[in-house]
Order: sequence, then C-alpha cells, then structure tokens
Amino acid sequence: MVVNIRNRLNTIIGTLLLLTSILYASISVAASLISTVDRNVISMAESFALQIEAKDISTASEPNFSLLEKDFEILSRNVSHNYQSINGVNSRSTLWRLQLMAKSTGELHIPSFKLDGVQSQAIVVKVEEQKITGKDDADFDLVLVANKPSVIAQEQIVVTLRFSYAKHVNNLQASELVLDNAQVIKLNDKQYETRRNGRHFGVYEVNYAVFAERSGEVVIPAQKIQVQLGRGSIFNNSRGKTIALQSDPLTIEVRAGAASNQHYIVADALSLQESWAGSNTLSLGESITREINLNLSGAKAATIAALSMADIDGIKIYPEVAIKNEKKTDEGLETTRARSFALVPTKAGKIVIPAFEIRWWNTQENKLETARLPAKTIEVIAPANSEQAKPVEQANTIDETVVKTQKVIEKVQVTNPVNRWLLITCIILAVIVLSLIWVIFRKNKQQVAVGKTVEVREDDPEKLLFEQLMTALQKNDDAAIYHSTMRWALHSGVSLQADETVRESLAVIEQQLYSVDTVNMQWDRPAFIAKLRQLRKQSLLKEQDSLSSFNLYPNYSGAKR
Repeated sequence: MVVNIRNRLNTIIGTLLLLTSILYASISVAASLISTVDRNVISMAESFALQIEAKDISTASEPNFSLLEKDFEILSRNVSHNYQSINGVNSRSTLWRLQLMAKSTGELHIPSFKLDGVQSQAIVVKVEEQKITGKDDADFDLVLVANKPSVIAQEQIVVTLRFSYAKHVNNLQASELVLDNAQVIKLNDKQYETRRNGRHFGVYEVNYAVFAERSGEVVIPAQKIQVQLGRGSIFNNSRGKTIALQSDPLTIEVRAGAASNQHYIVADALSLQESWAGSNTLSLGESITREINLNLSGAKAATIAALSMADIDGIKIYPEVAIKNEKKTDEGLETTRARSFALVPTKAGKIVIPAFEIRWWNTQENKLETARLPAKTIEVIAPANSEQAKPVEQANTIDETVVKTQKVIEKVQVTNPVNRWLLITCIILAVIVLSLIWVIFRKNKQQVAVGKTVEVREDDPEKLLFEQLMTALQKNDDAAIYHSTMRWALHSGVSLQADETVRESLAVIEQQLYSVDTVNMQWDRPAFIAKLRQLRKQSLLKEQDSLSSFNLYPNYSGAKR
C-alpha cells in the first residue's frame, strides 16, 4: 500500500514538473523579434525593404530605428498591429515596414534591435556600384537577365524580367515563360524603388527558376508586357493610355555535367544532418530512431532521390514516411527532405551502422563533392542470465571449480566409529528429507497431470516477467506484448523461433509496430497465449529435472566405518 502511494506521488510530481517545463518553454519562445529584408544584394541607387515583426511583446514602444541612420537613408516607414484570440489563447504582433537606401558600397550591417528584453538578429547586405546604361533616362525599360552566363545540365538558372518605370502605372500584364528544352518554375515577384541619374524609378521583377534538361543552349525568347499609365482607382473608371514593351532575347550556354557512374545532385548549396533518439547501448527487443535531414538550395526536386538506408546485418530497418518541403523564393528553390528510420537489433554485440553519403555537384565551386554522415557503433546487450550473455570462459571456470571441489570432498575419509545417537539422528533427518522430496515430487506430478503451470517462487524474476507479458496481452498493447515477450524469452532461455505459431505472431506484431505500410494481417491471440504457456511449462520442467538430478551429497561408499 505504501509503495503504491509512493509511486502515485512520484507520478503526480513528475507530471507537474513536465507541465511546468512546458509552460516555461512556451513562455520563453512566445515572445520574438524577427528582422528580414527582401534582398541581400542591392545597388547604391536601389531601395530595399526591411521588415521587423514583434510577437507577444508587452511593451508599446518601437525599436530604435536611429541605429540605421549611419549607413542607410530611411525613405518611408509604416506600422501595423494584429490581435488574435483562438480558443481562449490571445496573441498579438506588431509589424514595422521600412524602405531603406544605402549611403555607401560594400557590406553594410543592419544592427540587432532590442525590445522588452527580446533581441533580433543582425543582417548583412551587400551594396554594389550603380550600373549606368543608355536607357537610364527612359521613362520605361524592360530587360531580361539571368544570374549565370553558363551552367551545367540540371543546374538552376534564375531568370528575371525587370520592368522599370518613372511614371505612375497600373494593371501590369506579362506573359508566362514557357520553354521546350527546360523546366520552368515560377518564383516570387519583387517590387522596390531605385534612383538613376537623380530620377526615382519603381522596379517590378518577375522571377523564374529554369533547369536545362541537356547540354547545348537555352534560348529565352523576348518577353512582352502591357501596362496602363496613370494611377488606378476604384473611384475612377476612365482608362489611361496602354503601352507595350518587349525585351531582348537571352541565350544561356549549358555544359555537360561531370562524368560519373554514380547518381549525384546538382545544387547551389547542400547540408546533411542527423539526429538520434535512443541510447547507444540497447537491449534486444529495444529500438533506436535515426532522423536524416537534407537541405538544398537551387536543386530540382526530380533529381533528389528518396532518403534510404542500406541493409545492416543484425538490424531490422523500418523507414517512416518521408517529409518533403519545397519553398519558392525570389532567389530560387529551397528544398528540404527528412526521414526517420526505426532500427531494431536482432542479435547481441557491437553493430556498426555504416556512413551515409550523398554525392552532389557544387555549382558555386564547380566540382563534385560528397556530403557524409559518419559511421556509428551501437552495443546490443542481452540480460546477464540469458544464454546469449553467458561467456564460455566463465562457464568453463565454474565447471572446473565444481570438479575441484568434488575431488577435494571425495578425499575425505571417516576413520572414527560413528556415534549411535548421531547415526539415529541422521537416519531420522534423512527420512524426513526423503518424505518431503516425495511429497513435492507427487504434488508437481499432479499439477502437470491436470495441465497446471509449475509454481515458482514469489520472488522469481521469471514469474514476474511472465505476469507482465500476460498483462500486456490482456491490454492488447502490441508494443508491450512484443518487448515483454522478448525480455521473458531471453531471461528464461526459451527459443521463440522453435514454435511456428509464436514466430508468425511476433512477425505480425513487429510489422505493425515498425513498418511504414499499413498491415492488415491478423494473429491468433488465444493460440499465442496457449503456446507461450506450453513453452513456459516445458522450460520450468526442464529446469526442475536438471536440479533434481544434481548430486547434493558426495559418495561415501568407499569410506571406512
């Protein structure tokens, strides 16, 4: 009773500590201050947008924007507030939007802002010299540009249709880019302001990610847009003058990829990480989970093979459903792949999980590289009293000790006459011992005849493990059934593979626990329980026979009386 109360108190205290930690964690991550820019590379004459978002910050003040005045000119600033209440949970956010223009070239730093103890991250922007062209004085300009003059097959090209205007326009209409020998993916559009020869221009960009299928040339045809002059308004139905502009075509050279007999991914950047859930030391029947994460920039989704692990001797691998995420930005595609694998050891000992490698072409360095996760060694152990865990050397040492002890005992000789009263006492004790042995033997024989399980001591760990297994079967808990069966079998030395019903039932449970596919197979629970009871009865009878055949007393047949 005292133990049960203590266990319940420990459970309640653990639950309260867990809830408290979750509460503190939620409080600590609720408040945030995030700074972002729409572009990291700009011209001296171009403006860019800085956005600062404060979430669940109690103060009504704003960041110290005067920190920007050293390197940037603040062209405009506006603020918006948002309040939400979902299922009784209130949240609020404040968003500041600033249009900035750099005062000098080079790498300029947008400082970190602080608000109510929360700090944002600093941002670095690269400011380049302004490029002057012959069309800078024109009121309207339309150009087609690419971020790379040449690529290899399957390498990402960011193609931009840039429209510049010095007068108010509205209702811009542009044709979609379609190519026969390349895949085209529409990216995010951009809009900003710039200054040329003392004049202010608005800029609107339409971006595409282009992937050439084979070597040769990719010709981007001339693009057209139509735009209406004047300010658009829902209160003004009059239509202004419509003008049409056309860009020059663009040709990009596509080289052949690297010669290799192995598949590789073409990307601008690639990172490979892993995480493990579980200990490096496992018992048979336990599992460890490995999660592999792959992050790519500028890679075509079709070239990314599914994450998989090769077969490993001594381990069963159960992959889960892969997680795929693709994000479109104005600078190209950002792709994420993640997958978890449940690893279940099937034998004891040290098992090496081989290194995981992905070959890829680094478009920034123009060379083949290999991203690699190192090999990992796990140790699988069995219970100390199981047959797999008993060292041969230790068994031999024990046998030698028994033999030596017996030899010493056999050398003992009785040279004195036996006392009569001592002899009578020994005979009476012998009769009592033999009577008890006969009663115990008869009782066990009767229990076996009526099909009962052989009784064991209350403190016998084998009985406790078997009762836990029966409890798991009553609760229909597949995970508990599987692990309890493994622990009981390893402790008692029972071979689960010897019986077909037990073997097939465990295979079905294992598939239901670790397979990613839905398993519709059924297993016979009553037959499984009956077989386990039968195996246990045989094991206990075998153990009892081995104990009863052991000679407890030395042979005195040659002793003198």
